[in-house]
Amino acid sequence: MRSLLLAALIAILGNSVALAQRGPERNVAGKFDYYSLVMSWSPTYCAAEGDRRRDPQCRPRKERPYAFVLHGLWPQYERGFPNNCRIGRRPFVPQKIINAMLDIMPSRGLIIHEYKKHGTCSGLTPAQYYGASRKLFDFIKIPERFIAPEKEQFVTVRELKREFARVNPALKPDMIGVVCRRGGGNRLREIRVCFTKRGRLRACGSNENQRRLCRADKMFVPPVRYSR
Repeated sequence: MRSLLLAALIAILGNSVALAQRGPERNVAGKFDYYSLVMSWSPTYCAAEGDRRRDPQCRPRKERPYAFVLHGLWPQYERGFPNNCRIGRRPFVPQKIINAMLDIMPSRGLIIHEYKKHGTCSGLTPAQYYGASRKLFDFIKIPERFIAPEKEQFVTVRELKREFARVNPALKPDMIGVVCRRGGGNRLREIRVCFTKRGRLRACGSNENQRRLCRADKMFVPPVRYSR
C-alpha cells in the first residue's frame, strides 16, 4: 500500500513539474496579446528573392506599381508569437477571398501561407481575418514619398517614423517598427504597426524591438517598377 501511495505521489509531483516547465499554454487560437500589421516594401523583396522566383508581383507595371504591400497580420505575444494554431478544421482560404486580396497582397501563395501560419491563431475565419487585415492596412496612410517613388532614396529609421507619424497623428514611435535587410545597402524591408485586438493603435511588444529590427544609420529605398 505504501509503495502504491509513494508511486502516486511521485506521479503527481512529476506532472506538476512538467506543467510548471511548460508554462502558459501557447499556440491556442484567439489567445494572444496584440496584432502586428506587416507591410513589406515590394521593390526590396523583388531584388532579394522575388526576381529569382519569377514572382508576378515583381513585373513592371504601368499603373499602380507595387510599393508597400501587405505581408500579413500577425497575432503576437508580448514576447514571442503563436503560429500554426489548431482550429478544428482545415485552414482553407476560399478562392473568392484570395481574389479580393490580390490588389494589396499580390501573391496567392502568400495569402494561403499567412492564414495557415498566423490567421489560424487569430481565432477568426479567413473572411474575418482578411477583412480585418484590409481594414488595418487601409487605416495606415502612406507618406507621399513612399507611394510610388520613381527614383532611389535614402532614409533613416527616425525619419521614416517621423514621416509616418506626420500623416498618421495617432501613431507614436513605439507603435511602429522598421525592418531593414542587411547587406545590399541596408535596404528598407518592411514596417510593422501594432494594434490591439480591437484594431486600435498600441505600443509594440518586444518582437518589434527596434535595435533588433534595424540598426542601420540610413536605409536604401529602391524605386517601384514602372513599365514604360
